[in-house]
Amino acid sequence: MKYFSVLLAGLLLASQAHSTPIQNLDRVGSATLKVWFWTIYDSRLYSPDGRFDGIEPGLALELDYKRDIKAAELIQRTREEWKKLGLSHADQDAWLDRLAALWPDIRDGDELVLEVGENLNSRFYYNGELIGELADAKFTEQFLAIWLSERSSYPRLRDQLVGLRN
Repeated sequence: MKYFSVLLAGLLLASQAHSTPIQNLDRVGSATLKVWFWTIYDSRLYSPDGRFDGIEPGLALELDYKRDIKAAELIQRTREEWKKLGLSHADQDAWLDRLAALWPDIRDGDELVLEVGENLNSRFYYNGELIGELADAKFTEQFLAIWLSERSSYPRLRDQLVGLRN
């Protein structure tokens, strides 16, 4: 009996370790980013009620990559998108340094998920495993603006993610 209890506890812990941040959320919308002939990623936005009401706790953005991309390229693209959006903050360089420490190089088939926590902190998951957190609400707002701002570089993708288009 004791063996069974230990086995059951181990299985529960293992299932929690590999649980995804989106498993109890409802999909708001989805979109695919294509640049010319290349599919870059499939994206999905989730929330507790399946609606997008702004950046709030429980929101999650999932990106399923269809190409190999170096982490340095993702960091540079983040910087460029913030510039296009006119977003600046004294901590942006520190945030990008933190992302450089967190994010691995991406391979075709890899998944990155950003989950918004209770204090608008950002938790990042790579292929289902928590890889780190940025505990700054301003970072979360500015990072998600890349996809969710009305001024996004990809307005059709944004509209699909937030549920305005199929």
